[in-house]
Amino acid sequence: MVKLKLPTVNKSLGFYTTHEASRIACVPEWTVNSWKNEGIIIPSAGWVDEHKVIHIGYTFETVVYLRLIRIFRDRNITLLEAVKALNLIKERFGVPGKTWAQIKIFADSEDVYVYSENETDSYQTTVATRQHQYLAEFFFGTEFVHLKERADALLIPSEFINYVEIDPSFHNGLPLVMGTSVLTSTIHGFRKRGYAYKDVMSMYPFVDRNVMIGADKYEDYLDQCN
Repeated sequence: MVKLKLPTVNKSLGFYTTHEASRIACVPEWTVNSWKNEGIIIPSAGWVDEHKVIHIGYTFETVVYLRLIRIFRDRNITLLEAVKALNLIKERFGVPGKTWAQIKIFADSEDVYVYSENETDSYQTTVATRQHQYLAEFFFGTEFVHLKERADALLIPSEFINYVEIDPSFHNGLPLVMGTSVLTSTIHGFRKRGYAYKDVMSMYPFVDRNVMIGADKYEDYLDQCN
């Protein structure tokens, strides 16, 4: 099986347990474990606590790749071809970031295609799973546009982009209510325990009501996407 090529990085680039990576990437936990056992992905971050216990997990970059593989699989791209495509895209454009904002990804039932809007890119449209040119149905674009400003755009659906942010260097990269240090899961936890929004706002008066509602609905989305 082709392995997804990931660098060895440190905790400042995010640290996600298997459960957290699964939830944010919308990939079932058993699938993440299966891909790990098959060697498709590997835990790419680790740290040692005060009791000298070693914790192994995943980085922000790995979670982004998990999400993209899930999207490819939803379009009936085989797992092997999805991993091949991501490796080739990474070789061509680097890790997910601003350079990815200049590309669009397309797919049909067999192949993945990449179109570059960069006029200096001599490749233009290429097939990430084969060695010829072709253009198929529109696949992925809006989130790539957001990458010009937001490194987390590939993990946050566009309808929640104004309410949630993910900073891999803060709170281990767990989702935050936009513009605050409050975890979206904290707000969602209060809501699941029966607190009304007005009650939660009394605890976090600096959070705009619409932003709070959007962050809570993002957590609802994560609850349902697996």
